[in-house]
Amino acid sequence: MKKIIALLATIVGLAIFSIVNVSGGKLPSVGYVLVGPHTDGGWSMRHHDGFQSLTKHGYKVGMVEMVPEAESAKIFQKLARKHDIVFATSFGYMDGMAKAAKKNPDTIFMHATGYKGNDTNFDNYGCMSYQARYLSGVAAGLMTKTNKIGVVGSHPIPEIIRNINALILGARSVNPKAEVNIVWINSWFDPPKDMDAAKALLDDNNDILFTTTDSPSVVALAQQAWKRDGKEVWSMGNDAPMGNNGPDRYITGMMFNWNLMYKHILDNVANGTWKPGQRLNWGLQENCVGLSPWGVNVPGSVVNHVETIKMNWVNDKMDRFFPFSAGVTKQDGTKIPAGEIKRQQLDTMQFYVEGVNGKLN
Repeated sequence: MKKIIALLATIVGLAIFSIVNVSGGKLPSVGYVLVGPHTDGGWSMRHHDGFQSLTKHGYKVGMVEMVPEAESAKIFQKLARKHDIVFATSFGYMDGMAKAAKKNPDTIFMHATGYKGNDTNFDNYGCMSYQARYLSGVAAGLMTKTNKIGVVGSHPIPEIIRNINALILGARSVNPKAEVNIVWINSWFDPPKDMDAAKALLDDNNDILFTTTDSPSVVALAQQAWKRDGKEVWSMGNDAPMGNNGPDRYITGMMFNWNLMYKHILDNVANGTWKPGQRLNWGLQENCVGLSPWGVNVPGSVVNHVETIKMNWVNDKMDRFFPFSAGVTKQDGTKIPAGEIKRQQLDTMQFYVEGVNGKLN
């Protein structure tokens, strides 16, 4: 009996130790808000995976999903009563989080992809997704036969606009005739709208289909159009591996990995080293973004070309703000010299570069 009691005591002791940080306090609890369902197959799923990975390290997490951006402030308020740190994972949550942070000074608030913060308890963070978009663009430029790349656009916010710009800059680095056409659906997750927009782009002779939404519908459509109708069309995914939805006509896609960043933030909070104003911005070097697995039918020459560029970035042989740091020409012909576009300009980007068709409202 004494051995059993001793064993139980050891187990309890280990359990207590697992939720205590190095300075002797309990680990902070985490609340997070998703704009879509955690099963969307893209953006929200990847954030959800990142937060759930924290549980392996003893952190307790709580989720609220499918929260409309207009209703976010009250959700942040509720989470602030239960958790030590609250994360918002959509650009449109920025103002709602700013309000909640002001009303809850004892809670830490972290906002993904935004640019607002304060000097006490509110900061932002992000991954340099434009790096992976540029690489995807290089692949698209090498593989298009019509020189027309179609993009299903979610919302015209700075992150999406700079990703589209990076896409065409990558494509034109290997194919100066390439152009990008966009159909905006003004939604993060609406598979039927995704499909309609992709069909319109396909009908307009775009033979590479991208999506900036959270659904793999575009990938599935490309597979269907090739298999059923014999159309020479390829697809690229967004935020997460999507190749299984259309394996024969999938190239690659930009993919997030939030696990390391979320652990870094939480460990800093737990150790008392977190402070606002850090504005974490990780990229290929930190494995915050990358490319999803290459499709089985992508030529090896394309894979090798893109992977070589990627490794130059990973090995710090390319500027972190490239391709924008090299200078760009805007859609209206205005030239922005090399070195002028940095973090602040990227965070608030509201213009198309040369090669993108259509106008921003």
